[in-house]
Amino acid sequence: MARILAVDWDQHEARYLVAYTSGAKVSVRVADCVPLVDVSEGGSEPRPDLAGSLASAFAEQGVGRATALVGVERSSIEVLQLTVPPAKDSELPDLVANQAMRESQLITDESVIDFVPASDDPSRPRAVTAAAIARQEIDRIASICATAGFKPARLLLRPYAAASFFLQTASPSEEVYLLVNRMRDEVDLSIVVEGRLTFSRTVRLPDAADPSRLIDRVLVEINRTLAAAPRQVAGDSIEGIYVFGSPDEQAELIERIRNELFLPAASFDPFEALDVPGELVPENPGRFAALLGMVLDEVKGRHALDFLHPRKSPKPPNRARLAAVAAGVLAVAVFGVAFNVWGTLSEIDKKNQKLAEREKQLDDVLKKAGQRQRLIDAVGRWKSRDVCWLDEIRDLSIRFPSARDAVVLRMSLTPSQSGGGVIGVQGLVRAPGVVYSMESRLRDGYRRVRSPRTQERVVETGYAWVFETTMSVARRRPEAYVSHLPQGPPSAPQTPAPGEKPEALAAAGTREAANRAQGTSP
Repeated sequence: MARILAVDWDQHEARYLVAYTSGAKVSVRVADCVPLVDVSEGGSEPRPDLAGSLASAFAEQGVGRATALVGVERSSIEVLQLTVPPAKDSELPDLVANQAMRESQLITDESVIDFVPASDDPSRPRAVTAAAIARQEIDRIASICATAGFKPARLLLRPYAAASFFLQTASPSEEVYLLVNRMRDEVDLSIVVEGRLTFSRTVRLPDAADPSRLIDRVLVEINRTLAAAPRQVAGDSIEGIYVFGSPDEQAELIERIRNELFLPAASFDPFEALDVPGELVPENPGRFAALLGMVLDEVKGRHALDFLHPRKSPKPPNRARLAAVAAGVLAVAVFGVAFNVWGTLSEIDKKNQKLAEREKQLDDVLKKAGQRQRLIDAVGRWKSRDVCWLDEIRDLSIRFPSARDAVVLRMSLTPSQSGGGVIGVQGLVRAPGVVYSMESRLRDGYRRVRSPRTQERVVETGYAWVFETTMSVARRRPEAYVSHLPQGPPSAPQTPAPGEKPEALAAAGTREAANRAQGTSP
């Protein structure tokens, strides 16, 4: 079972999610937000301590060995919409890099560039979405993660991860729609056309306490997104809007979209799409859509953009390797000539090799036989010390108090290396005297019983006491389990005391069993 950590952040908080994956199944274990601690002094500009805040949050999570997926802040990414000449996929990395550096002065040879092609036809001009990040920014993120106690395996772009999650878990009827993913400080606005994210922008929200003012700003940015979209996805072609979050969380925004923008709108709860238990769902679940998308993409082994593993052109042929192959071919030719010359010696070598293989086979057979015999001996020794657990449970059931007086919550049966075993029982009783009576009924020559804990609990009726009992069980033969017979169980141990004869011990055990059957004590 693989463990995955997904993290992203903004100016005021960091969000993280821990999930376990088994095949294609994803199980969310932790999802939470971490407020960033401000370490500025006096009235200086706020300086959030991202690394320290994450380190404090992860102190008890044990994320050091998890596969870490980090969502990169949109403010540190340069995103370009490019069109390059017709080219194969293997030729696109160089074409995109060259055109991106011509289009933006912020992109240099030191920048890391990854891209997503909008079409797959190499015979026509290729539209791509290119994203670039400075090498210094990657080093800064790596330093933050190292301080927090983990190493990033991938650096991903948040809007693409959120859109990927929606495409994998939702079934919208529209072909062209807008995804709205609102964070605390930012909102991601992404247009999807026929199952492909074609346009995205991220807008920083004002630091306002009034929710209505924030919704006003979101509506304005939705209108701007529809106006700024490329011609093929113009605003009048949008068929619907989906807002990440629970229905209660986004009710006001959805209502205003319908009334003011006259577009169909609906909420989309990412945790409900994965059937995550309610106790694990955090506040503001819509903010975690990108993190869930990162996890699903990692399970399927595909990410739209990854700045640690960007698309690159294939390396040119290695001339040294070609020379080595040629030398190998020449050596094979020389070997063929030598083989023909020394044919007789080769036949002798083959016979020797067959004899050696036969010897090895016989050695393997002998070794396996020895291993099997050791296994048989080990099983025999184990069975000689093992407890007849079914008989033991039946014997316990016969001697245990009735359901009116006691209830078992948990029972453990553990064999001992030296023979016998240990039985642990946790349960509830009506009164502490039931525990003392139970100990007397269970204790015999084969069991040592002790109850280290008997504690009263506060209830109005029913079983008012909690108890824990431990029994050390000695091995006995199946025919020694006689508590279900009329004469009752033997109370004498199997082994005689020092100086006592086995015949006397057996006679004493027989007399005591007879006395119990007659209702008397010895």
